[in-house]
Amino acid sequence: MFVARRMLPALQKVTLALLCTLLSACNSDSVEARLPTPFPLTDRTERQLRSYDAFWEDLRADYIFSAVTDFDWSQLPPQTRRKVAAGMSDEEFEALLRSLVAGFPEHTVRYRSRAERIEDDLNDTFSYEGIGAYVSVENEPSPHVILLAVITGSPAEKAGLRTHDSIYAVDGQAVSAEEGLDVVERVRGPAGSVVTLDVRTPDDSRRIVTVTRGRLQATDRLRWEILNPGHAGLIRLPIGAGAELSGMMQRALEGLAEHEPRNLIVDMRVAHSAGAWPLEEMLGLFTEGELGSQYTRSAQRTLKVSARDLAGSQSIPLILLIGPETRGASEIFAAALQATGRATLIGRPTPGQVLGFEHFMLPDGGEVFFGSSSYISPSGADIGMRGVQPDVPVSARWDQVSDEHDAVIMRAQLQFTQ
Repeated sequence: MFVARRMLPALQKVTLALLCTLLSACNSDSVEARLPTPFPLTDRTERQLRSYDAFWEDLRADYIFSAVTDFDWSQLPPQTRRKVAAGMSDEEFEALLRSLVAGFPEHTVRYRSRAERIEDDLNDTFSYEGIGAYVSVENEPSPHVILLAVITGSPAEKAGLRTHDSIYAVDGQAVSAEEGLDVVERVRGPAGSVVTLDVRTPDDSRRIVTVTRGRLQATDRLRWEILNPGHAGLIRLPIGAGAELSGMMQRALEGLAEHEPRNLIVDMRVAHSAGAWPLEEMLGLFTEGELGSQYTRSAQRTLKVSARDLAGSQSIPLILLIGPETRGASEIFAAALQATGRATLIGRPTPGQVLGFEHFMLPDGGEVFFGSSSYISPSGADIGMRGVQPDVPVSARWDQVSDEHDAVIMRAQLQFTQ
């Protein structure tokens, strides 16, 4: 099973080029000089202090939102350092770093302990064992796992699971708000083992599904079709596509052109951006010119795009469907086309995960990811701070619609008739 949480390392690879115009630093306050430690240093305490100092030093240099944090950069680091110097267990130190990370704007800093880093690195492969679905977790109206996409030929598909289904219990144990995304570990498991799932479909019917896990390759595909009435083209973008998305889009647009659609709907509601998501190539299919700017703490670069008309893509009326699972470069794509008036956006707000991420290792083997660059749309909106807001809000969640009955797509079709 694949989950939204595992996209954060991928987001650090989103191409946000280093920028060229000098900007003033977000925060120029210097850190209070470190106080001498009044206790003899054990090896563990010394290692923790070096890790603690590295945490602040590296964030201070390049973290992009220093000016909007709710704490005082000149006071918090030395105050909390005294707690580390007084001595604590490794578990207490890791908990301290997590509490510090929680004080930054959401999704802009992430910490992994040494043990978590090793486990994630071992599992970070396109080949994995599980049921074969991309998922997210929702707590309303009650905690459940949402299937964002089901891999073709996977055990999940063979067992009858479909995109938009929800899982409310795993092996008889209900999904809880407290475990959050950790529920994924209960669904995943070794190939050949069996898991029993309590599943609800968008029409509210419930069933028990038994799935025999397998070994899989992580993959999702782009789909396209002609919608009637209205004769609109619909392209559904895959989860986590990379550079191959350009070729997928070309084939889809050429295929649709044979049916002469009057307009085009691009469904981006689960379009997480992998490392090589072709932002400029995607934008160039539908528009051209200066499309906002990408910036770091010290520099800024205008995003300039050259047009490439493909089967009428530059002139066809365009609607983009967005939502909370539209993340990364796909958010920049949507924001740029919205701000220039090229596309109408329908759906729910996106989370603003357009940050370019960097990372550094701590002396104790832990690792920190942090936002180092962001994007300002042509309208002046910082997407990393507020996400992308739809022109036409439609509140239907992913688990409330299906491919056959989708209120968001129906609203998009209606938009073309107004």
